[in-house]
Amino acid sequence: MNFRSPHRMLFFGGGMLLITGAAALGQETPPLPEGWYFSPGPINRIQINLKEGKLAFYGHPEDSNQGPPCKVYLTHNRRDIVETARGAVEQGASLVAPSGLVDALGKAEEFWQTWWEKRFDYYQQQATRLPVRSLPVKLAVAGGETEEIGQVKITVLDTPGYTRDAVTYLLESDGKRYAFCGDLMMAGGKVPDFYSFQDEIREAKIGGYHGYGARFGPWIASLQKLAAAKPDVVIPARGPMSKDVAGDTSRLINGIRAAYHNYLSTNALTWYFKEERMRICGERVLGKGAAIDLMPYCEHVDLPPWCQHIGTTKLLVSNDGYGFALDCGGAPALKSLQQAVSDGLVKSMEGLFVTHVHNDHTAAVAEAAAALQCPVYAVPEVGEVLENPGAWFLPGVTAKAVPEVVTQPDGSTMDWRGFHFTFRFFPGQMWNHGALLVERPDHKPVFFIGDSFAPSGIDDYCMMNRNLMRPDTGFLSCFRQLRQLPEGSWLVNQHIPHLFRFTAKELDGLENRYLKRAEILSGLVPWDDVNYAIDEQWASLFPYGQEAKVGSKLRIEARLWNHSQTDRTFSVRLHLPSGWNGSANTQEVRIGARERGKATFEVVLPEDCKPGITVLTADILSGPDIEQKEFCESLVKILP
Repeated sequence: MNFRSPHRMLFFGGGMLLITGAAALGQETPPLPEGWYFSPGPINRIQINLKEGKLAFYGHPEDSNQGPPCKVYLTHNRRDIVETARGAVEQGASLVAPSGLVDALGKAEEFWQTWWEKRFDYYQQQATRLPVRSLPVKLAVAGGETEEIGQVKITVLDTPGYTRDAVTYLLESDGKRYAFCGDLMMAGGKVPDFYSFQDEIREAKIGGYHGYGARFGPWIASLQKLAAAKPDVVIPARGPMSKDVAGDTSRLINGIRAAYHNYLSTNALTWYFKEERMRICGERVLGKGAAIDLMPYCEHVDLPPWCQHIGTTKLLVSNDGYGFALDCGGAPALKSLQQAVSDGLVKSMEGLFVTHVHNDHTAAVAEAAAALQCPVYAVPEVGEVLENPGAWFLPGVTAKAVPEVVTQPDGSTMDWRGFHFTFRFFPGQMWNHGALLVERPDHKPVFFIGDSFAPSGIDDYCMMNRNLMRPDTGFLSCFRQLRQLPEGSWLVNQHIPHLFRFTAKELDGLENRYLKRAEILSGLVPWDDVNYAIDEQWASLFPYGQEAKVGSKLRIEARLWNHSQTDRTFSVRLHLPSGWNGSANTQEVRIGARERGKATFEVVLPEDCKPGITVLTADILSGPDIEQKEFCESLVKILP
C-alpha cells in the first residue's frame, strides 16, 4: 500500500497540495479548487478553507499552516482514521460522523472494558480496528441529508460495505463534484482488505462466522450509488485520488463478483446449509437469477464400526476395547465419552487429540482430560493456544485452558493398539489446525482433517481463521497433503458422520479454482501480496491479553509475518499510556521473504495505574509502501 515516500509540494488554483505516496511516484493528481489543501499519507488529510469556515475530511493537514478547521468529517470509525481526526477535534473542531457510530465513537472505553470477556467464544467476526479512546460526535449525519456552507454543498450518501455504518460525503463546488468515500474504494478499483467484509447473512440464516464476504452485497450497492452520483473526483481515505470513477467502480464490482462466484463453487457450506441458502447468498452479490455453481457432493459412505460419531467428537475403538477420542466440544460430548466407559463400549479412554482450537471442539477438553484421566495431544500450533487461550484472539476460542498438552510435531508418529497415527499440521479451516492420519491393517487409511474439507468443498468461510492463500501454507499446503495420502485414503470431517474422498479430477478442480480466486483477489488490493488483505493478523501483539499488577514488568511481542516475496525491514512503534515506561518504544526487525519475525518490548506499569483494561496499540511500517497506524492491539488487565 503505497502511502509512504518523500513528498513534494504542488500548487493548483491557489490551493496547495502536499504530494506523497503514489502521487509522488508519478501518478497524476487532479487539480482541486482554490483553498483546498490535500496532504496524502497513511490516511489522507484534506482541508477546505472557506470564508464561512474551514472544513477537514479525515483529518486536517497539520503542516499546512492554515490553522485548525471548525469541522472535521469522518466517513467511518476505523482506528487509524479516527486518530487522524483527533487532533482537529482536540483543537476545537466539531466532529461530523455517521449517526450509527455515535456510541462507538463516544463510548470507546466501554467497548474495551467489556471486550476482555467478550473476545472469548466470539463468532461475530468483526474487525477490531476500533478507537481505544472516545471522540464525541457533535453532528450525526445520515444518507440524504445536505448542508450548504458558502458556495459548497455537501450531500451525505449511506455507503455501507467496508464497514456497517459508513457514509460518503459528496461535495459540489465550482460546478464539479468531489466524493470523500473513506475506505469504500481506492483509486484503480481496489480496497484495503477483505476480512472487513465478514458478517452475518440474515436472509440465509447464516451467522457472522460463516459469512464470508457477507457485506459484498451492500458494498456493491454502495459502489453503484457512488458511480450514479457521477463525482468528477473521488478522494479516498488512503492512496491517490481517482478521476476514473466509473471505471474504478466497475472494475471493483466485476472483480468481487467473480471472486464470490468462485468462492461459492468450492464452498463446503453447501453440505451444511444446502443449495437454497447458498443461492440466497449468491444472489445478494451476483444479482437476482445469476448463475451460481455449487460443487456436487463427492463420494461419501458410512463410518467404519471402529469410529463412533458423537457431535463434533470422533471416538476410535480398538479391537481390545480401549478408546481414543478426537475433540471434545462440550458437556454432551464429555457425557457420551463417560457413558462409553461406564457402558463397557471401551474399558478406558487412553488419549484425546484436538484437531483445532474452536470451542465446539475444545470447550470440554480440559474437563475430559481430568475426568477420563487421559493425555491430550495436539500439533504445536494448536497446543500453544489450548494451554494459553487468553494470549490469542481467534474465532471461537474458549477461555478454558488445557493445563498440559503433549505436542506432536508435524510428521511425528505413534502406535496405539493396532492403529498407526501420523500427526500433521494442517492449516485449512484455520491456521491453528492439525490433522491425524489413522492407519490399521484391515481398512484404507483415514485422515481426520478437523473442519477443513467437506464433501462439497473447502471450509474457508471465515477470513479471521487466517486462510492464507500462499503456496507454502494454508489450503494449498492441505491440497498437497491430500495428494500425498496413500491410494484410496478416506477423509473425515469432525461434524460429518461419513467417510468421504475426492477423485483426482475433483481435487484438481478445487485447487485450480482456489488458485484462480487468489489471482482475482490479488488484482483488487494495493498490497504486493494478497495475504496482507486476507490475514488480519499478519501483524499482531502477543499476548493479546494479559493480567498485571501495578509496578510490574510486562513483555509484549510484535509478531509479524512478511507475506511479501522479498525481504523486508519492519519498524514497530508501541504506543504507551502516559506514565508507562518501557524499553525503546520503536524497534526494527529484518524478516526474510515469506518468513515470520518479532520485536520484543518490555514495559513497566506505574504505581498509580487504575484497575481495569488498558489497550496498547502499535504502528507497523516497512519501506515506502506500508505504514499502518495503530494497526494491532493488546489488552492489559490491571489488577488492584
